[in-house]
Amino acid sequence: MSSLPNRSAAPPPVFNCIVYVARPDAAGLVIARVANLAAIQGRGKSEREAISQAVAAFKAEVAARVAASEAIPWINPPPPLPPGESERLIAVHL
Repeated sequence: MSSLPNRSAAPPPVFNCIVYVARPDAAGLVIARVANLAAIQGRGKSEREAISQAVAAFKAEVAARVAASEAIPWINPPPPLPPGESERLIAVHL
């Protein structure tokens, strides 16, 4: 007989990652920058690649601060969306 999963454990924390995505530049690269946490961005040949890099960096930064019991320096509210860029809202589970 198998045992049931332990439901008493706390669910992993979830954080909102706000990403601003620029159109491809002259070299064809897309830049995705996190709007609600400073100095985090990703670059890639596609929006998916750029966002994937940005979200991975966001997750690493937030996880490190949570593990160290440090405050997360959120930018709240985030800056206005620049003209020509798109906003993506991504839920990130640690």
